[in-house]
Amino acid sequence: MGQAISSIIELGKLMVQSKQLRAVVMTVLAAVLIAACLITTSQAQQSTSSDRARGRAYLFYGLIAAIDWGMDELAQRINRSGVAASTNAHSSWRSVADQAIADYRRDPKPIAAVGHSIGGDSAVQFALALGAAHVPVSLLITYDPNRGAGSIPANVHRYINLYQSSNILGGGDLPPGPGFRGHYASYNLKDRSEIIHVNLDKFSRIQELLAAKVRSMGAGGEGETVPLRIVFAATGPIELWDSGVAVSAHAGDTLQSLAATYHVPVWALAQLNRKSEGAALSEGERIVVPRYLGQRIAQRSSPSEAAKPVSTEAKPDAGETPSAQ
Repeated sequence: MGQAISSIIELGKLMVQSKQLRAVVMTVLAAVLIAACLITTSQAQQSTSSDRARGRAYLFYGLIAAIDWGMDELAQRINRSGVAASTNAHSSWRSVADQAIADYRRDPKPIAAVGHSIGGDSAVQFALALGAAHVPVSLLITYDPNRGAGSIPANVHRYINLYQSSNILGGGDLPPGPGFRGHYASYNLKDRSEIIHVNLDKFSRIQELLAAKVRSMGAGGEGETVPLRIVFAATGPIELWDSGVAVSAHAGDTLQSLAATYHVPVWALAQLNRKSEGAALSEGERIVVPRYLGQRIAQRSSPSEAAKPVSTEAKPDAGETPSAQ
């Protein structure tokens, strides 16, 4: 860059005889030189920031990147959380995977993959490619992937899916694949009339929740890991738990008392365990409770006594709306 600028300066001296014009040319060239230095410094800072990041997130657009600006917003949220995020065309998953493998071998850090629509399919292929290279994926998130996107590979430690089974586009409810033993949560939004396939990535509150998932992608969870499959009602808050955990009911327990103990909605316990919300439980009965990773499971000495869990993630609110572009 320095040699090129010097050559231009010398050429300007030869071509410009007037002292006044020469001064103008020198001023312009000096401005170009300063801009070039700023660009180089900015690139160096971005590289340094990526090297110092707590992890890496690879986001994949759907078929038409121009209308998937929600993925750009999510990447910005992730970057602000201290994880280096990039957005990529769905068709580039192979080259992105090769780079991710090289980066991990050079500097091992947690990896997240996120994709919308066919980009969700690409995120699964990305995870499979990393699995073939014996590279773990800490978190895989898919937004309404296609029904033929496949299954979740064994190298994924944590998987979250948001989909609508009613969609012609997308609609993929991807199952755990052979050897998968990670945390699994799949959320069906078919009854949410405000959500369709093309705007699912644009809801600011969902972006906020998923950015928090990426930020905490290395978090662990105690106890047995039980897959979650939840259908959200037409109204009310959307919560994104990480997986389920099995607990044993005490004598006199009900779903309502367990909901209070574990700080989860009673409707979620009723749906997961296929019981009515007022159902009484027998002593020792196995009940699946949704949980966030990074918080303790309540330890109970009686049906009404529990230690309040401490969550590291943002909690969802009702009435979320798509974010502004």
